[in-house]
Amino acid sequence: MKYYAMLREATGKRREVVDIPVKSSVGDLVGLLSERYGGDFTRYVYDDEKRVRDYLSFMLNGVNINSLEGFGTPLKTGDTLAILPPVGGG
Repeated sequence: MKYYAMLREATGKRREVVDIPVKSSVGDLVGLLSERYGGDFTRYVYDDEKRVRDYLSFMLNGVNINSLEGFGTPLKTGDTLAILPPVGGG
């Protein structure tokens, strides 16, 4: 797991290894992390309706999960998930 921007502040970490149950998905992992870190993490990732904020990018091994199976994408040992903040610029 890699953390950037506000999530780095919310977790106090740049990266961590997370043990998850067999057959877990990206959505399961994000939910587990929300339970683990609560408050700032949860508010950053989810809106008031408990929907994942659409401006965040979720990258699994460098591939956007939207190109895979979304939050249903299964995880396997050694996978790296990164939650990226919105990109600004102009």
